[in-house]
Amino acid sequence: MPIAVPRFGVHQQTTIPDVHVGDLSTLVIRPATVQDVHGMSALINHYASANVMLARGPQYLYLHIQDYMVATAPAAVGRHEVVVACGAVHVLWEDLAEIRSVAVHASCQGQGFGGRLVDALVDRCRQLGLPRVFVFTLAAPFFAQCGFGEFKREDMPPSVWVECSKCPKFYCCDEIGMIRML
Repeated sequence: MPIAVPRFGVHQQTTIPDVHVGDLSTLVIRPATVQDVHGMSALINHYASANVMLARGPQYLYLHIQDYMVATAPAAVGRHEVVVACGAVHVLWEDLAEIRSVAVHASCQGQGFGGRLVDALVDRCRQLGLPRVFVFTLAAPFFAQCGFGEFKREDMPPSVWVECSKCPKFYCCDEIGMIRML
């Protein structure tokens, strides 16, 4: 069972266990299970604490578990698996989905693994028959490398704004909208 249970101390920051990753090409990206939720939450909230993505709690992740994909790797200490990457495809309408919560463990960054994860999420959109997918992000150069281009927020349909209205950044959003046609 993959685990990366957040510990809370004086500073209320989540911790992510160190992992042993030899060859990233051996890591399998698969649909998330409920056993992955605490590891996903720890990974996502590690980056959310640095204000580079939105936080996701266990309740949200359980409710949307079918949207998520993960990859795990062995912990550096112990015999358990650690969630080293996650991301979600959230379908908003018959022709549009959003990629959400893309997070990659620091030990797996800079080696193309984040791109592999986004490719898997885009493939999921294709399997669902969606013609376009978008993302709101603070990592525009990364998503540009994945084939996304910037768009004007006001060009998006009301289904996007319903979702945005639930976001804590709604009135002062600093994220860049990017879209990819499939």
